[in-house]
Amino acid sequence: MENDLPCSCDSLTLEVIETTVKHWQKEWAPEETWNEVYHESLTCALLKGERETTVFLDECGTHAGVGRAILDDIREVVHTSCPCCRERLKYDMILLYDLLVCVTSEVKFFEVKVDNSM
Repeated sequence: MENDLPCSCDSLTLEVIETTVKHWQKEWAPEETWNEVYHESLTCALLKGERETTVFLDECGTHAGVGRAILDDIREVVHTSCPCCRERLKYDMILLYDLLVCVTSEVKFFEVKVDNSM
């Protein structure tokens, strides 16, 4: 059975969410460098003053919030009652796992950084 099963519901697909995630992610890869890049960005904002620091921290908080919304979208896909979407999901388990790991890691990183900076 193909992964492109037709469906009449208007639910998001994991493929659509994957595209959203690609646009949402910070370009700070690889993950091992996030802490360093964050501190460089925060230091730059601090040197520019309180307003820039506040803007930077607000942007980080917003980024984490958007990530949480993406996680909610993933939950909606997984908890669907649509039989076509449930069947499609069987073929998308690896993508589901990859999206959950990717988004959760980045959300937690930014939530912790913002909480520790305030």
